[in-house]
Amino acid sequence: MSTTHVQSLPNVRGRMSYTEFGEGKRRREHLENGTDRIAAQMGDAASREDFIVYCEGQKHRHPNAVNEGYEVRISWATDELDPDRPDDIQRGMEYAYTLCHELAPDSMCWVTMHVDGEGGCVHAHATIANHDARSGQVINKEDTSLYAPRVQAVNDRLSRENGFQVLGADREMSAWEQRRDTFGYDSFDRRLGDKVAYARDRSDTVDEFKRNLELEGVTLKETVKTDKKTGEVTAGWSYKAVDEWGPKRRSRKRRASNLADDLTKEGVEAYFEEKQRQAEAQKEDVPAPVPAAVVTAEPQPDSPAEPSFDVYAMEESDVAQMAGDLQRAHVNRSRESGEPFMGERYGQLMEAERHPEEQLAKLQAEVDAARREFHDSKEARDALNHPCPNLLAGAWVFAKAGRDAKDPVSRMMADMTAMMLHMLLQQAMEEQRRREREAAERRLYESRKNMWDAEKRLKSAEKALAHEDEREEQAKRVRLQEREDKAARRAGGRVKYGADADKQYE
Repeated sequence: MSTTHVQSLPNVRGRMSYTEFGEGKRRREHLENGTDRIAAQMGDAASREDFIVYCEGQKHRHPNAVNEGYEVRISWATDELDPDRPDDIQRGMEYAYTLCHELAPDSMCWVTMHVDGEGGCVHAHATIANHDARSGQVINKEDTSLYAPRVQAVNDRLSRENGFQVLGADREMSAWEQRRDTFGYDSFDRRLGDKVAYARDRSDTVDEFKRNLELEGVTLKETVKTDKKTGEVTAGWSYKAVDEWGPKRRSRKRRASNLADDLTKEGVEAYFEEKQRQAEAQKEDVPAPVPAAVVTAEPQPDSPAEPSFDVYAMEESDVAQMAGDLQRAHVNRSRESGEPFMGERYGQLMEAERHPEEQLAKLQAEVDAARREFHDSKEARDALNHPCPNLLAGAWVFAKAGRDAKDPVSRMMADMTAMMLHMLLQQAMEEQRRREREAAERRLYESRKNMWDAEKRLKSAEKALAHEDEREEQAKRVRLQEREDKAARRAGGRVKYGADADKQYE
């Protein structure tokens, strides 16, 4: 397990001198003996001095900047990286270098490894220059933020990917599609989560999402809390709806985090940001020319007349992301084989990640050639008979482009794209099955509702009949009582008349 600490550096030269010689008595001894405290080092410059000069030069380029750079200190426990093993020191140095480029991909860095700390642990001093080569701006903002929670989160993610232990619980973000099956079939949580997910999926903005929630009978409430110690302000969502199917009809609510992470405020906002980004990217895409080819097979009724893979075009962001994934895979494979990962292929992947436009042009040309070949092949006719012809054809095209690619990087990228399209095909089929299952559940809910409504009408009719029988019985008792009273009055009158008659004859 590793810990991180971020420190701003107004003077990079002074900090680099400390990481090389130390301070106090130790520094004097190293200077007298001509030694240093560096266990290993690597970076993006030719030497430590060149890196220091580069940082000082960027300070002149950004005169308003306070810091020449930033230092991220990473420390490992002795049971994870042994300070007496050079391989462990090399592994820690490569990890620290990768972490720097995850935090600030377009900034130069220099990593210095130490094993002479007070605890005897392997630790890295990773210095990052305060300059973004792509944007020309300083770092430590937006996607290059060195805010401690972000640094720790990125470090935890990379630690998992590289086989290191992580402090705290290893908890991944939960999605409603996986969480819904953990709730009961007739539970309120499952029905509420389905309504929220349905409203989210057919919305493009948060405001539209709230309106669709109201149409589904769900009320969204936002609660804002302020941490008294840190002053941090957090906002959370909860959903409220009427439980129509429970033993008693009542309003119930659930915290969004109790349903799924992707239904929370952060999850929903991230969903719409990604959806908006994809929509903007599609608008910027220039459709590739559709080759004139005749396909003998007739398309399925649910297939579009113009397959989407004919106009599909990759983006620079796709290439950069795939290059980053391949870079990490290359580093992991090299580490497993015990070989250094720095080499020609690693340099090609780094260049593709930083400047994806050249690699994109090569890949797109190879894909276009494979697409033209696909139209004339038997696979094209077979693909049209598939439930998802576009995704299947796209996977074939990119796999063919990968086999015909001229360089290893292009082959790996095309193969990864084919795998991505294959996963999209599986997801599309799973989505179709999910929709069919939800439709069956809705029909079942409707049939149960009709059955319960019929039971309520039957109970009302039985109650009305019972009241009618009671009224008839009451009326019958009243009539009998009236008859008895009338008979009693008659009998009483005769007795009185007879008594008077007896007195008359006395």
